[in-house]
Amino acid sequence: MKILCTDLEGTLAPEIWQEIGRNYNIPELSSTTREIPDFEDLMNMRMEALQNNAIKYSDLKDFLKTIDPYQGAKEFLNSLKDRYQIVIVSDTFYELALPLIEKLGDYPILCHHLNIKDDYIESYSKRQNEPKRNVVKGFKSMNYECFCMGDSYNDIQMIDESNGAFIFAPKEIKNSRPDILSFDSYNDLKNYLLK
Repeated sequence: MKILCTDLEGTLAPEIWQEIGRNYNIPELSSTTREIPDFEDLMNMRMEALQNNAIKYSDLKDFLKTIDPYQGAKEFLNSLKDRYQIVIVSDTFYELALPLIEKLGDYPILCHHLNIKDDYIESYSKRQNEPKRNVVKGFKSMNYECFCMGDSYNDIQMIDESNGAFIFAPKEIKNSRPDILSFDSYNDLKNYLLK
């Protein structure tokens, strides 16, 4: 059986932290793993920005419901369901991503958790180290033929473990890994995956 492990942010939907930063006017939340590849450094900066701006999680939850997937993302996933099992593998957090996942079609998501206390995000808990790589290793150990797609440096760990990989990425990432098939539209990738 074939399985598609797809990233969420930047691949199927906007970067959630960037959207939060825009909505609450917090420039420190504009960086992603494209700019800061080290996840711990990036998350420490985000946690500090949240604490400095005192955003209630209950207010944040209402805002998260307004973020929509990219146009065509849901249809792209639906078009593959007969040939691939689909799992979203992300370095985001359940508490931020679930409204988007519902809009995409309630596919399983493997990601991290936020620690919330007294209606404020206090810290975060990673699911495991090298989570994307380990998800693909796990599926392959169960004899899945595993394909992966993503857009950023943190996706390379799962892409390098996969049977086939694809990126929707900015030029600098494409140029750094010309060995990975690159696509600019869901339709082109869908046609490739279904042929």
